[in-house]
Amino acid sequence: MQALFSILPPMTRIVSKFGGSSLADAIQFRKVRYILEGNPNRKIVVVSAPGKKDPKETKLTDLLYAIYDLAKNGLDFSEPWKFVKGRFIEITEGLSIKSTIREELEELEKSLQKQSDDLSVDFVVSRGEYLCAKIMSEYLSAKFIDAYPIIQFDSQHRVTQESLDNLAAALADPEPLYVIPGFYGSDMQGKLKTFTRGGSDITGAILANACDCLLYENWTDVSGLLMADPRIVQEAHSINYVSYREIRELAYSGANVLHDESIAPCRAKNISINIKNTNNPSDLGTIIGPTPASVSKTITGIAGRKEFSMVYIEKSMMNKEKGFGRKVLGILEDHDVSYELSPCGIDSMNIVVDSKSFHRVQPIVFAEIQQKMQPNKIKIFNNLALIATVGHGMVSQTGTAARLFSALAKENINVRIIDQGSSEINIIIGVSEVDFEKAIRAIYREFVD
Repeated sequence: MQALFSILPPMTRIVSKFGGSSLADAIQFRKVRYILEGNPNRKIVVVSAPGKKDPKETKLTDLLYAIYDLAKNGLDFSEPWKFVKGRFIEITEGLSIKSTIREELEELEKSLQKQSDDLSVDFVVSRGEYLCAKIMSEYLSAKFIDAYPIIQFDSQHRVTQESLDNLAAALADPEPLYVIPGFYGSDMQGKLKTFTRGGSDITGAILANACDCLLYENWTDVSGLLMADPRIVQEAHSINYVSYREIRELAYSGANVLHDESIAPCRAKNISINIKNTNNPSDLGTIIGPTPASVSKTITGIAGRKEFSMVYIEKSMMNKEKGFGRKVLGILEDHDVSYELSPCGIDSMNIVVDSKSFHRVQPIVFAEIQQKMQPNKIKIFNNLALIATVGHGMVSQTGTAARLFSALAKENINVRIIDQGSSEINIIIGVSEVDFEKAIRAIYREFVD
């Protein structure tokens, strides 16, 4: 395999990250090899844990969470463990390679049986990516680099400059093919730490930044981004190019092809990201890069999420009460609730929060705001959905907002929240969850169809 790759300077190297669907079985592993052989610049490979072969299967990462919980409570974890172990062995046997995976699995099983105190949930869950990377490195005869402890994050979840320097040093030789597991690194105390779901995207972006790579390829099971969720808008158009700013807005708002936190490391060095399809590698996919000088379309995409709640607070002369907003947000912070957005009026304040984190503390927060802020009125609205309409083209197009709200009015959709920043590339609306799909289709028809 190594003979296929010529010596190249670091700035021409490409990071190729493969998601779980690209690694579900031996057939998918062979597709990965074919893709890597197709471009000698693809020198740095990041892998997720093997994905589901069948939609009815439980995700391997979820099974590892369950295995840890069962082992920690002294319960039998043999059934889910049988599936996890079988998947990795099945892949190695399907690839006909000599592998150390059996030994690695046996060692992990023994540690789980002992219920060792130093066996953290993050360590167990990270083994999905770790073992997959080990198999991939053996299959490709590549150099395995463990993400732990070399990728380190500080208390603010920011990758440290020291770890970027260490990565650059560890991958300095441009000749080898490297394989690195995604999804985890270490904290400042040296403990293994997993990222949020989809965190392998972050690993790939960090490596592209650290090694000054030419391009970051993100291989998945779709040929790039679509202008809307195809489950909602059938035959939604594809997006050929999207800027860093636009994709950040879309990813945060629900377009789940790419983790939103993977944008910043590439944007810092103007490294383009290419969303590609492992099953159709010749498809061009979507390029993510700097803001273009000119755009032809009014909008680039529409994305949204459900399960939000809104706290509505009304108080006379609120605008004259110094620190009012800070104190309200401080109450939420004290109960570990972050806010999504906060459109305000002179005497009113609206705070949109994630319902999952808010519901467990809703009565307490409600009572504290009443007691400390003495509002004239406070009300909580649940079952809200947020929809973001994003595009640089909106900046130069007069009447974009009017068109959007007219399209919603035609469908008798009541807009509960409106938020638009001064950049004008994103209009966020809040609607009832029952109107979510209908609202996205109405906006799409107005600007695309």
